[in-house]
Amino acid sequence: MAVAEELNFSAAARRLYVSQQALSRVIQQLEREVGVALFERTTRSVRLTPAGEAMLGWARRSAAAADEAVGAARRAADGDRPRPLRLDLSATSLRTAAKILRRLRHDHPELPVELTEDGVPRGLDALLEGRLDALLGLATHCPAELNAELICREPVLVGMGGHHELAALEAVPVARLAENDLLLPSNAAAAEWVEFVSHFCAQAGVRPRRSPAATHGSAAAADLLRMTDCLTPTTAWDAPPADLVFRPLVTPTPLFAWAVMTSPAAGERPELQAFQQSVRALSTMENWLAPLAD
Repeated sequence: MAVAEELNFSAAARRLYVSQQALSRVIQQLEREVGVALFERTTRSVRLTPAGEAMLGWARRSAAAADEAVGAARRAADGDRPRPLRLDLSATSLRTAAKILRRLRHDHPELPVELTEDGVPRGLDALLEGRLDALLGLATHCPAELNAELICREPVLVGMGGHHELAALEAVPVARLAENDLLLPSNAAAAEWVEFVSHFCAQAGVRPRRSPAATHGSAAAADLLRMTDCLTPTTAWDAPPADLVFRPLVTPTPLFAWAVMTSPAAGERPELQAFQQSVRALSTMENWLAPLAD
């Protein structure tokens, strides 16, 4: 797994605290046992063979199952307390994520929950490695070995300071974004969101002009919107500050597809099933998947 993720024997060896020679011997022994080559090696690069690609997903699930087995033994020795449900709900300052969390706490107040906000790229790695139970976000980069369930289609807004000239409009055409710097998260934190924004801008013939600043989270974004003329494409905030203005984007009207991503290895956990049932019930109650009017 380390060599497949790093695609560099030296980097993988440092990560595992072993020598490069020892790691090479371990991989060679593994390939002999499996009977196929797992990596293609040259003096300049390392890449997975098709056999290596096929093995990687199962290796990750095996490692996650081993961790779960150790955790189960420790919980049994500690009185069988349930392991917290590990969730990444994007930003709980966003309305959709906040509603999901409130519904879960209403339906299952006894369920311990461990929240993170690492973003989709890191969250997908955590799902594959068994460090996360469910991830909320855009599933465009979700690997085939994970499950993704669409739960909400939400119109995209543009946020700005109350002083901005576009605040006087009832809706903002996407083409008007070309006139302003766009405040976006870093690619490392939310590459899928940056690609989504670039895509709907391209549909309107706009090349986004990215702000030199990058933020992750509503508090930091709010401060920059107050102090500058930049704009931020976003979904609805749960408790937006009164001095910021949010307007729907139109022509075209972008729709953000929220999905819950999970690992098949965690699918049998009753805590995860309880979470999924709450999300589905909320989606039905809010009519989140109904076709939106023009």
